[in-house]
Amino acid sequence: MKQRDWLLLFAAYEGAPDGLDPIRFQKGLFLFAKCAHAPERSKYVFKPYDYGPMSPSIYRDLDRLVDEGLLERVSVPGKQWSRYKPSRVTFREGQKLLKQAEDEKLLEAARELFEIKKDVSRMGFNELLERVYADYPEFAVNSIFRRSA
Repeated sequence: MKQRDWLLLFAAYEGAPDGLDPIRFQKGLFLFAKCAHAPERSKYVFKPYDYGPMSPSIYRDLDRLVDEGLLERVSVPGKQWSRYKPSRVTFREGQKLLKQAEDEKLLEAARELFEIKKDVSRMGFNELLERVYADYPEFAVNSIFRRSA
């Protein structure tokens, strides 16, 4: 599986019916890159940025998935960012990816990705950043987020 495949699968998993904001895609796939048993070449590469770990490739892939009709961009009133919501086709594509992932390590990575999606979908913005910063402080060095005491 490729990086983009993991992103699509992350979007396709249930949870967050109103879609996910870019921070949750970034942090979810970052946690996946750090924890999952997927091959390294199939994971996004992250660097410290304004809100912790960030991979520019995720933004490009989100835009491509929107262009392909696999995600819908949903504007958020009063915000400069959008949420990304799976389309009907996304779920079918996610199922196809899971069927192709016959290797036990890939299936285990897919299960890990599902658990990560559940976690990041439930957390508030501050809680999510606090968790990532606590576990990976080297990615908080450029952060503009004000951490709680």
